[in-house]
Amino acid sequence: MGCSVLRTKEPTGSSLGDFLRNAEELYGKEILACIAAADRYFHIEKEITPALAAGRIVLSDRYVESSLVLQRLDGCSLEFIWSINSQVLAPDLSVILVADPTILGQRLAIERTKLSRFEREETREQEMRFYREAAEFIVQKGFNVLLLENDKQPVGDTSECIVIEIQKLLNMKEEVS
Repeated sequence: MGCSVLRTKEPTGSSLGDFLRNAEELYGKEILACIAAADRYFHIEKEITPALAAGRIVLSDRYVESSLVLQRLDGCSLEFIWSINSQVLAPDLSVILVADPTILGQRLAIERTKLSRFEREETREQEMRFYREAAEFIVQKGFNVLLLENDKQPVGDTSECIVIEIQKLLNMKEEVS
């Protein structure tokens, strides 16, 4: 579409993000949630905000929605997680993909050589329920959410739905300017 895009992810590739990936086995609950939030704020300051200021589109694999799920799986309350993430930059669009828990388990078994602690210890059913609840929660916080059933249609159709939503947002921004 001719847009300048920054593809990024969380945890970041920073030393803080590397620490977070390795800390998952050592720390839990609030400690891990605070490290994830710190990495997110670093991500916003050092990558996301500069890219947006330069007129780029930012596509991030994982953001606050992931914390609202993973840290809950780790035993943190939704209120605590939000309290340390409440100052994040709200994206123009949050895309949350959910799938049948059985299909998700099969995909993990095929696609991952190493599972995270959360993927090993928690049930797919609870994870999918938490993603749906996270979607509802962030909508209440003013986020624009696209929740897609990722197992009910071909990957290309899912991608097309996302591109259509991004195009709508870009068209709205053009009309405003």
